[in-house]
Formats: sequence, C-alpha cells, structure tokens
Amino acid sequence: MDWDQPAGECRDLFESEDRKAWLDYRLDQAEGDLEQTLMRMNYFAPDAERVLVGYPRLVPKNTTKCLTDGPRPDGTALRRHTPGRLPLLDQVQKRLDDRMKKAAADNGADFVDLYANTGSNTACDGANRGIGGLLETSKLEPFGTPIPWYAHPNEKGRDIQAKLVAATIEAVLNH
Repeated sequence: MDWDQPAGECRDLFESEDRKAWLDYRLDQAEGDLEQTLMRMNYFAPDAERVLVGYPRLVPKNTTKCLTDGPRPDGTALRRHTPGRLPLLDQVQKRLDDRMKKAAADNGADFVDLYANTGSNTACDGANRGIGGLLETSKLEPFGTPIPWYAHPNEKGRDIQAKLVAATIEAVLNH
C-alpha cells in the first residue's frame, strides 16, 4: 500500500470484489478456527466453562480524534493513518468481533465484548486512552530499552479489560 495514496483508495481496495472475497474468506476462516477450538475444548473438558475474550476497540467512532490529543511528538496517536483509513480499520475489527461473538454463542461459550465496552478508551482518547499509540513508548523493557505499544493495551486498558473479563468469569461461575 502506498502511504501517499488517498484513504479512499485503501477503502476501495478492500471493497473491491477480490479483496472483499479475500477478507470474507479470512473472517470465515477465523470464525471456523474459533468454533473448532471451542468444540474441542468442550469435547476434552465437557464440564469446563468456556469464555472467549474479544478485542478492545482501537479507534473511536469519531476518528478525527486520532489527528490530535495523542502521545506521538506530532500530537497524534496512530502514525500514517488518515481519518479516511481509520473507519475501514474499525469496520474490519467490528466484523471480526461479530464473528468471535457468533462463534462463542454457537458453541455455548460466554463472550467478553471488549469492543463494545472500550469505545471511550481507544488509542485516540487522550488521557483516557486504554490502547497505546503505534509509536508511544511503553514501560515494557524486554531488552533494556522501552518498546512501543504498537496499539496494544496500556496500563489503563489492561485494567479496564481485566475488570470486564473478571466480571464475566465471576458471572459465569455464579450461574
């Protein structure tokens, strides 16, 4: 992908018949893999309570927030992304989340819907962000040097997500 191309071209690429079919195939494959995993878990541990955890929302509904109020030196949260590309990223993420939710429901597992519950803590939500920006320095230093978050949960996001997962597990174990 040429970073200088307009965002519309990126969106058009993934809405073209070939790329749409490719993306649909990949989502079908992910859903099938999850269903197979959940079925195998049920087969090998029939009394186990199964909980599938979705992904947190990366970008907000209002993607113009991603142009300001971010951790990068230029004040943005997501490097090299124009507002036109971010809705596509969100749309693909939502479709994956829906497939995960369906796989859980179809196989009797509970689902932790992080996407639906982290919309005000995206990478573009300034001080409320629960996702680190692409090049925001993390506190992780596996080799003695801090590494970037690369759109992974930061401390706030970790805590928000842990509470949602713990609440679901507690509810599952108490019913």
